[in-house]
Amino acid sequence: MSLLQTLPKSLRNGLLLASAVISQGTANAAEAKWEQAGWGGGGFFWAAEFHPAKEGTIYLGGDVAGIYRTDDHGKQWRMINNGLVSYAVYSVAVDRTNPDTVYAVTEDGVSKSTDAGENWKTLPNTGKKELRITAERDKSVRALAVDPTNGKNLYAASPGGKVYKSVDGGETWTVSWSKETEGADDSLRVQYGKVNSEYFGDIAIPVTVPATANTSELSGVGFTVRGDGSTAKDSYFTARTKAGITYRSKNLAPLYRNTEWQDIVMGAADFIVEPGYAKKNPEAAAKNPTPDWAAIDRFDLAISGNLPGERTVLELKEFFFTSGPADKRVKATIRDFKTDKTLQFFGNIKLGPVAAGTVYAVNVSSKNPSLVLAGTQNDGLLLSKDAGKTWNRVGTPPQAGSSAFDPTNPGIIYGAFHKDGIHKSTDGGKTWTPSSEGIEKGFEIMEVVVSPTNPLDVYAIGSISWNGKFYRSEDGGKTWKSSSRLKVDPAANPTLDNVSEGMTSLSAPTNIAVNPRNGKELFISANWRCPHSADGGVTWTERDAGADISVITDVRFLKNRTFVSVMDEGTLVSDSGGKSWKQLWPLSHVQGFSGHNWRVAVNEVGGKERVISTVSPWDNGSQSTVLSEDGGKTFRIIKDGIPDRRLAKNTMWGRGYPRALAVDPNDLKTVYMGLDGDPEDGHSGGGIFKSTDGGASWSQMPNQPGSRRMFYGLAVDPTDSKRIFWGACGAGGGVWRTEDGGNTWKNVFANENFVWNLHIATDGAIYASGAQLHRSTDHGATWTKLTNFPQHLSTVGLEVDPADPKTIWVSNINWGNTALGGVHKSTDRGATWSNITGDIPFVKPMVLRFNPGTRELWAAGVGLYKIKQ
Repeated sequence: MSLLQTLPKSLRNGLLLASAVISQGTANAAEAKWEQAGWGGGGFFWAAEFHPAKEGTIYLGGDVAGIYRTDDHGKQWRMINNGLVSYAVYSVAVDRTNPDTVYAVTEDGVSKSTDAGENWKTLPNTGKKELRITAERDKSVRALAVDPTNGKNLYAASPGGKVYKSVDGGETWTVSWSKETEGADDSLRVQYGKVNSEYFGDIAIPVTVPATANTSELSGVGFTVRGDGSTAKDSYFTARTKAGITYRSKNLAPLYRNTEWQDIVMGAADFIVEPGYAKKNPEAAAKNPTPDWAAIDRFDLAISGNLPGERTVLELKEFFFTSGPADKRVKATIRDFKTDKTLQFFGNIKLGPVAAGTVYAVNVSSKNPSLVLAGTQNDGLLLSKDAGKTWNRVGTPPQAGSSAFDPTNPGIIYGAFHKDGIHKSTDGGKTWTPSSEGIEKGFEIMEVVVSPTNPLDVYAIGSISWNGKFYRSEDGGKTWKSSSRLKVDPAANPTLDNVSEGMTSLSAPTNIAVNPRNGKELFISANWRCPHSADGGVTWTERDAGADISVITDVRFLKNRTFVSVMDEGTLVSDSGGKSWKQLWPLSHVQGFSGHNWRVAVNEVGGKERVISTVSPWDNGSQSTVLSEDGGKTFRIIKDGIPDRRLAKNTMWGRGYPRALAVDPNDLKTVYMGLDGDPEDGHSGGGIFKSTDGGASWSQMPNQPGSRRMFYGLAVDPTDSKRIFWGACGAGGGVWRTEDGGNTWKNVFANENFVWNLHIATDGAIYASGAQLHRSTDHGATWTKLTNFPQHLSTVGLEVDPADPKTIWVSNINWGNTALGGVHKSTDRGATWSNITGDIPFVKPMVLRFNPGTRELWAAGVGLYKIKQ
């Protein structure tokens, strides 16, 4: 089965449509061979696993870059994404019986490789909209487990609250466990609290006296309810008459401690006129001190208190009137929730069955594969003793992140229970005792593992926010020691903070992998720096070269030098065509400066290399630019004329970023910068800024396009420097043009209201990319659509050969993590296109730049790649 056949129908049709409009040219997708020219990829790493047989081989999964492999114990990594369904990989599992078989569990389903990750296929029906056999952020720890004695048997933990099993290597799946629905069919579950920020919740039903009831004999009202044992602060039942008189019961909250079914019955003596009503209507209240049951037209049942932080769950069977004496009470049903569950509700409340909590992890005993454990969000650890046929809760804390069997004695089990720490069972799960001596309080323990070569060595990871901890025990979990400092690789990213004497702290660990042949070799997936240990976690060294976090946002060439701007790192230069790179700035962590570099411009001015880049810091500092007049040897941070505050109104990504930069090709001292964000709170906002001194100072242009929400679109016409184009997104989007240097602006293209990028070729033709690519040869007066790509993709990367304007390149992306996109080339001004995506490890680059000196097209985004053209 091909990858195309395994995709959901809508995406499959989209790809077929795209292939129909792309003719075969000089290179097609199968022939194009890309060369890595950069480093890393991007994002946060969530999954790690050792190859079961190859020494030194480890897999590493991330949230935006897909999956990596190292064959030298983490010293060098490379992407292995060919055929992967999604670049969000949150769990990895290996097959011990077929060592080159590896599974990458993504947020879009399960991908399987039988050649150690070189090629992947998507397993049928595992997608998020299908069975939801997925791994998802903060919902998965070890989402798939392979039977160590039979690789066809797989178990999957679903964020949808189920455990699945496959007996054919993932081709088909059956539900092995699912949580029984809370709330029976003959009752209505009502949850007060932990739904929103309100401090009250109320349900209401209209009331009509049943035809079977004798109105003259009505003596009270009631409801059949089962509580959850919690103690709400206040709960009142109110009854309103047709005349609007409202009566309130006594406080019923203590009654909800009862977890058995009960009838709560109230007579006239149990009610008072509701105090608020009595205050406004004292005369009516005085005349009607007790309810006239036959006149009631509405019941309410409300709870108030700390509902944002606490909840009370009631199950209701019916509301009723009563008549007759207490020992012979007769009920007349007003609402039977077995047949009618409709009612009004207000405030912090939720009706109906509770959604099943996620299943974080599954684990199979290597000693006895009929024993399977599943860690759940709400039901603690589940144990199956018959290979998934039946399951039982085993009396643990409710939130179970993961579990581990002793490899020599499956009766010994460890569980990681978030803030409840680590617990241990020595009798096959019958009883559990805390095993957290030495673990700091407050740390959420996500994963625990046992050394495969020494069962007394147990390892665990946890965190508080970004602060991570590694714990090791050498006595079977009796005591724990922390060793969470690691030696950094300064070449990976010199700009990060929290580094002292070459050491830093572990940040937000997500998985701990143990070499199956050497229980002292460990590897941790984590935020930023992923560490390796060769001594059982006593010491740690950062090892993520080739997988270090880096998203390249721009590429520029000058003579034999290549300059790049990079999110989270800064601006770098290569003098070797991408074989090695040198950091230009920042050279260390600088508050208010370290962060994202978005665009870079490079020109030779007076025999010197002028480099300009745009910057937005991680912290609350304001955006800036950087100027170097000597190729990056020295530089200045420029803030003059740039807004000194974060912009938020009408921005693409929640705040304004300086993502656009354009140098006037006829006057290199004139530079334009684009920063998204509208004016607000008396501040002038973003838009287009102009420098007339080569980037040494800036001023906001007094007149702006009709929309300031932009992405990359900013270009100066080489045939007339007063003609400038701006690509806008959203309301007022399209292409805006000025022909008088910015004094006036006109929207000249509104066929698409999201224009991601603009490019003006040396022949004056302007290209605008949105969902499709469009061209104007008359300075924006008229436009021609050049492509017919699927509408769920965006055309973002855009480049034209300066020496041969007939040659155009574009890249398609989707804005999620699905591995859909591509790179396309036209050699006839867009009349026909060829797909040159080829073997690029990340199929949706956002930046394309052509180096005419080397005839290489560079593709940047998650990673950096180049191809001869």
